[in-house]
Amino acid sequence: MFLPAGQRAQGRKRDGWRRGAAGAVLVLTAALAWWALIAGEPSSGPAPSPVEIPDAGGRAEGTAALNPTPASNADVPAATPWRVHAVEYARSRAIPRARLVRGGGRGGRVDMSWYFFVARRADRVVLIDCGTNALSHPGSDLRSRWSIADAVPVTEALGRLDLAPEDVTDVVLTHHHWDHVGALGLFETARVHVHPAEWRSVSRSLRAPVEDSGRLRLLGDSAQNEQNEPLEGLILPGLGAYEAGHHTAHQLMVTVACEGGAIILAGDAAYLYQNIEGGLPVTATRDATQNVADVSAAVRGVGAGRVIPGHDPEVFLRYPSADPRVAAICP
Repeated sequence: MFLPAGQRAQGRKRDGWRRGAAGAVLVLTAALAWWALIAGEPSSGPAPSPVEIPDAGGRAEGTAALNPTPASNADVPAATPWRVHAVEYARSRAIPRARLVRGGGRGGRVDMSWYFFVARRADRVVLIDCGTNALSHPGSDLRSRWSIADAVPVTEALGRLDLAPEDVTDVVLTHHHWDHVGALGLFETARVHVHPAEWRSVSRSLRAPVEDSGRLRLLGDSAQNEQNEPLEGLILPGLGAYEAGHHTAHQLMVTVACEGGAIILAGDAAYLYQNIEGGLPVTATRDATQNVADVSAAVRGVGAGRVIPGHDPEVFLRYPSADPRVAAICP
């Protein structure tokens, strides 16, 4: 989740990358609007050809995740919007605001929420990040380091939506940090969508079962990856991702088409609403100026209030449900 203290971005930023995040928001929101307009109409031609991409061992991994054609949606109207919930599995109490907001003042303290997102349609249950069980272990030093007041295992949190790990069809990872990938081993049948460079930073013990079972889908085509071009595009109809935020080298922000329009899940490009609404960078970013610019571009793309931060308890107040640890963002 957080970069080592004092880490600085190395090398120059390419002009194309600086334009990329703002352009990606426009491209993806336009794509989601296009999808909403044409969804449900008969296809006028063959499906796009799959893009074959090699895995680490050189074998073809199959259809690239940014191909907008879903693996299976024969029984579901394509126009079905996604339902999106945030599910909390841990809560930190009174941590220094400066650990989350650069320039947010040294004197204040804030609570911090740890959650993952669940996007659902009749044919899919997609997790955007998958949390970690490390915070629910009584003896974990992470509990004291992060002032954890209460935490539950990820499976218990998922059960708040009457879901079990075997119900999850896909996991989209925004980046490789421990609190976003730690519980990946629970989802033994889910297809995993991730940026190639972020995947290489995930621990081998988590990577091996996914790779060995053929469930890995690296985002983008091989030409993009080789040229280090910022990735952007649709993963499934109405659900896309693009590189932005500069929290890690290839952090993704996720766009989802909901009943009332598109939303953007910021991952750790924004921890709190204060980052989004106050124009303040997250503390752990490789480029503070570009972090703010990317988040601002997201707000311009989908509208105020439709960019969701990655660690703010306020999410559960703005999108209340019958369960105080579940936020009904797109019910």
